[in-house]
Amino acid sequence: MRRLDAGVVDYAMRRADRDKPPLLLIHGACSQPAHMEPWRAFFAGQGYACTVPALPGHAPSDPELLRRLGIDDFFAAVSDTIARFERPPIVIGHSLGGLLAQMLADAFDCAAIVLVGSLAPGRLPAPPGAIPYYLRVGPRILAGRPFYPSGAGLRRLVLHDLPAAERDALIAGFVPESGLAYREMLFGRVRVRSKSVTCPVLVVNGGADRLVPPSVAREIAGKYGAELTIIPGHGHWLIAGSLIDSAAVPVLRWIEGLPARSEDRAAPSSFR
Repeated sequence: MRRLDAGVVDYAMRRADRDKPPLLLIHGACSQPAHMEPWRAFFAGQGYACTVPALPGHAPSDPELLRRLGIDDFFAAVSDTIARFERPPIVIGHSLGGLLAQMLADAFDCAAIVLVGSLAPGRLPAPPGAIPYYLRVGPRILAGRPFYPSGAGLRRLVLHDLPAAERDALIAGFVPESGLAYREMLFGRVRVRSKSVTCPVLVVNGGADRLVPPSVAREIAGKYGAELTIIPGHGHWLIAGSLIDSAAVPVLRWIEGLPARSEDRAAPSSFR
């Protein structure tokens, strides 16, 4: 371990290096593509073509649609996105997006996956400090109704290590989430076949993450025989613009250290 709107696409192909694998960035729960913009901009600046889809019901925010959507619907949406790639992408997923990245690597040929503050297949983690906030939204989750995270919960559990101005700016962009999806995760109904995940895997977690503790990151890394990078002193929101040097740069180094692979440029469905 080292210490250390649906389908938004970077079309600046003059800056993108076509020899580099494309990147698929997937946002987390109660989030949206705008939250991934610091990483999209950073990797695009390094010559990577980036695709940043919105999970259904997230951008634009649509609580009525979220009443009908579960994990399978989110997975179907990102599956549709990855099937349009001309060659296997590297999938970078944050939080819930990391769980979806694992599901994609189970079903598709991915060049690699990077799991940032990722949820694990199986039951949701319940750190003691998070339980009071979970209890507030628990009735809605159990009823399968959309829920919205409280500002206090976001500041305490998700954004606590960030500068105050950045915290306030980020909070304005959070959106409601599917209670159906969280109920499925709460009861451990999401599974990934670890033997089917054959691509390189990097797990990145904050050493002070209050939502997905490092013990979960170690569990995920063990599941896939993955490399694990812990970012000391930082929490769940490693995708913050202020943490590019701390979190995104180590990911870039890992990606650029991957062995070259023969790229499959056949029809997109050929790497399913």
